[in-house]
Amino acid sequence: MVATTKFDFEEFVASKRMLVDAHLAEYLATGTPEVLYESMRYSVLSPGKRIRALLCLAAAQAIDEDAHRVALPCACAIEMIHAMSLIHDDLPALDNDDIRRGKPTNHKVFGEAIALLAGDALLMLAMETIANHIPSSIDKSIVVKVISELARATGAPGMVGGQVDDIAFTGGKLPADKLTMLNSIHLRKTGSLIRFSTWSGATLAGASQEQQNNFAAFGEILGLAFQITDDLLDVTGSAETLGKTPGKDAEANKLTFVAIEGIDKSKAKLVDLQREAETALAKTGVSKQSLIYLESLLQMAINRVS
Repeated sequence: MVATTKFDFEEFVASKRMLVDAHLAEYLATGTPEVLYESMRYSVLSPGKRIRALLCLAAAQAIDEDAHRVALPCACAIEMIHAMSLIHDDLPALDNDDIRRGKPTNHKVFGEAIALLAGDALLMLAMETIANHIPSSIDKSIVVKVISELARATGAPGMVGGQVDDIAFTGGKLPADKLTMLNSIHLRKTGSLIRFSTWSGATLAGASQEQQNNFAAFGEILGLAFQITDDLLDVTGSAETLGKTPGKDAEANKLTFVAIEGIDKSKAKLVDLQREAETALAKTGVSKQSLIYLESLLQMAINRVS
């Protein structure tokens, strides 16, 4: 077996980001009202890591080398949902942030009303993209299942519900069991969409039910690790590297792993989660060579500096 080199991974990331960006630009090319689409493009096409889209494509490719093409519309839909969440998170009613990806936040450019509506429109466009652009070779029941799971990952059981509890315990109010609630918030607010990313890629590629479950478990663990890394970066990062304002969590007195456990224990938790994620991948029954990009994305997500 020939080991995949670092150059191979960098090529994978660069080529898949280019593919996702090109299709996102196509899906958002035209539309009215013009200002709405301009606002949508501003956030979606802003340079980003595309980790969620990459996870979707890498999971599909782990099952079938060519299946990333089948999963591409879903990967784009995930990026639309992610952009929506960032637009809404940055609003004064939530995190009240002025900088995102090194640029003024959407509401600073287009105003709060248009930013809010751009997020709403992106949510609907994401569902439309999966419904209309997943190849006809994929059974319609699978497409419906994917749309249903994305709705759950985004809505009250997932990202939105996690955000509500995040708000409830911001400002110094603490739940009876801080760590249990924090895990629940992170698994929903951040983890649900990352879990969907790996699950949907594998599902669209034809994974068995058991494989789907293990790819989902990998994504869920990675999602928790991703948010702990975010918690750490808010303390240790800079505006230049993060592309957003650091120190916002402490300023708002938010419930975070760093606030509860401290920096050292948070870093130790990441080590444990990495092992758990690797175990979940091994249980998929897919060859280690086919999983190399997912393993590399795990490393990238945990060790990132922005």
